[in-house]
Amino acid sequence: MATLIAFHEVEDGDHWAEAWHGGAGSRQEMFGQIGATARIFRDPERPNLTGVLLEVPDVDRFQAFMATDEVAQAMKEDRLKVETVRVLSEVAP
Repeated sequence: MATLIAFHEVEDGDHWAEAWHGGAGSRQEMFGQIGATARIFRDPERPNLTGVLLEVPDVDRFQAFMATDEVAQAMKEDRLKVETVRVLSEVAP
């Protein structure tokens, strides 16, 4: 299991966060398709600065998933500023 942190800016932090709340069609459900779990975060002083802590069972599958049209459409719907996306992977001791 790999731990990843993705952070990025969005146009509307409230709109972005709503997409992650569980249930049918949520981003939780979407990432669950590849066995990933996610916890979401927002900067309290800059609510359009957002992040996701991901537990990913297969990094190669995650990377392939991130390159799909489904994910590109979700980022567009969530008003994510794609050029700001950064992903960090945990460095094991």
